[in-house]
Amino acid sequence: VEPRPAPAPSPKAPHRMRHEALLGASIATLSFLVFQLFDLRDSMSAQATTLLVLFPMHWDGALSYARKRAMGTLLGVSFGILGQLVLYDWSGLLLLVTPLLWLGAMLFSHAHVKEASGSGVGFGALTTLGILFGQYLTPGNDLVFSALYRVSSILFAIVATLLACYLIHRLLNRFEATRFGH
Repeated sequence: VEPRPAPAPSPKAPHRMRHEALLGASIATLSFLVFQLFDLRDSMSAQATTLLVLFPMHWDGALSYARKRAMGTLLGVSFGILGQLVLYDWSGLLLLVTPLLWLGAMLFSHAHVKEASGSGVGFGALTTLGILFGQYLTPGNDLVFSALYRVSSILFAIVATLLACYLIHRLLNRFEATRFGH
């Protein structure tokens, strides 16, 4: 049996390409300005999120990706905090941390593979778990504050980016030369 040929992508209209380019460039520049002006160096994940939300290059896609990113972050942080509560004072013992990290990695990897949609909920949870356990859970340091800071900064970045994306999308749709189509 021969595999089916991939459908040829339809060419994008010039007004749609202008819309996507202006939307992406505007949001990326706005994100850069905000993170530079307010000196938010400790919020790299939030800044990355403001750019990752732009990958679909249109409002509906950004909204869909933002949901997945938020759910993945919430799942990863919840698992991390639950793991910290289970370990309590023993979070410095690698022998106890390793099986917990392995379990979380297996669960979220399975979800990522089942989604088969690129960067979805499972991938977001997996990266969050990796950062929490790899960067913040050290002997003598728990990850609760870091986890709560991470989830709050990412969720704030998602909401702020979606608001800016929606406003710029609406503004661009007012002009015939940059109308997206709906």
